[in-house]
Amino acid sequence: MGLRKFWVVALIIFILAGCGNPDAETNKDSQREAENNKETSEEGEKDTSGDLDYDQFTIDIDDTIAWMEAGPGEYSGDKYDAQAVKEEIAQWPEGLSAEEYFHRILALTAEDFTKYQEFLDETEVVFNDMTAKPDGSIGEEELENHGSLNVQILLDASGSMAQEIDGDIKMDLAKETIADFASNLPENANVSLRVYGHKGTNKKDGKEESCANTEEVYALGSYEEDDFEKSLNQFEPTGYTPIAKAIEEAGEDLANANGEETRSIVYVVSDGEETCGGDPAAAAKDLQKSDIEAIVNIIGLDIEESERESLEEIASAGEGEYFSANNAKELQETFEKARRELIKDWYDWVSENVDVYYDQQSEYVDDSYDYESEAVNLSYDEETRQKDLTRYMEDIMEEVDAVEIRNLIGDRAYHIRDHVRDEYYDIREEARDTGYELREKARDEGYEQREELRDQNKN
Repeated sequence: MGLRKFWVVALIIFILAGCGNPDAETNKDSQREAENNKETSEEGEKDTSGDLDYDQFTIDIDDTIAWMEAGPGEYSGDKYDAQAVKEEIAQWPEGLSAEEYFHRILALTAEDFTKYQEFLDETEVVFNDMTAKPDGSIGEEELENHGSLNVQILLDASGSMAQEIDGDIKMDLAKETIADFASNLPENANVSLRVYGHKGTNKKDGKEESCANTEEVYALGSYEEDDFEKSLNQFEPTGYTPIAKAIEEAGEDLANANGEETRSIVYVVSDGEETCGGDPAAAAKDLQKSDIEAIVNIIGLDIEESERESLEEIASAGEGEYFSANNAKELQETFEKARRELIKDWYDWVSENVDVYYDQQSEYVDDSYDYESEAVNLSYDEETRQKDLTRYMEDIMEEVDAVEIRNLIGDRAYHIRDHVRDEYYDIREEARDTGYELREKARDEGYEQREELRDQNKN
């Protein structure tokens, strides 16, 4: 190669070297910028989990209630995403204490136990009061919140009550039986005695006065033996039979004393049908359908067969019973029959309350079992999931005390399960004990009342 040609080639190479390759330089700059951006990006993403509320879970390991009330982590329950959680963990700095990592794991994966603690905080084992007893009475502790038993006795004092049955005056038999009946009413029962047919006469000229008057000779109130017997002895049989008017005015007496859960019962003692033109069946129906809801029973004393149907109609309209008594013995037996019915009512009352208390006890027991089982299983699932994450931490971190983290996870789970089991067990035991005591109380009360009624029948 000639000298001139050599210098030309050298000059070209020199120029090319000095100018460089624009595209190559651009690629290098882009690469450097990308690397710088990557470093910046990686630097910014090193611990994005710092936004999580770790303080929420910085709780003493033995403070179980605080653990129960702490609430859920970001990926609790159905929101759990293993890959997302691991990506969060991969950004954590190394060299933290086991306790700090423990709090971070909880901030991500703690389950929600708040509803199980709320159940424990809010559950109070309370059973319903016993239902009203068959005689209308209630326990002393329930007197302020319940009504009572109002018994209204309507006694026929028409002229026919002066007749005899087997040598005994009807009126005398009725008075004696009513006095015995009233004396055996429950202590908290109110009794009233209203008489009809005791005014005027049973003659035509005395009918208007007789039919226009009924009188409450013993005002509705507690039974006082002397006062009640004086009330019985202040009138004699004389006039007509205004049964409808007596029932209507009895309703006024009961309305003045009607209260919440008050039971009202009317006993009409008569030896004949209505003779004043009234409609006693309609009066009985109105009384039963009113707010008072009084039951109207009829005790027919030596009733003619032709009059019996009208008296039975009164009892049916008042949703009560018709009792027939053709002599002194039968009259006494009518009240004994009522007592026998009451014995059956006591059996039914015991059965009703025992069943109710079994149902209420079962509700507490079943609910506590369900909540306990849910909470315990949730705790086991949480513990397993969190311990698996510590093994992942061992794989990606050089400085991590995974064993100690697992110990903390296990301790927390143990305390939660132990707390849940103990507290829910206590609810069940209290429900069982209370239910048993109330059932025994109902059974004892029923037995005592039945025995008392049987003793009264023997006497």
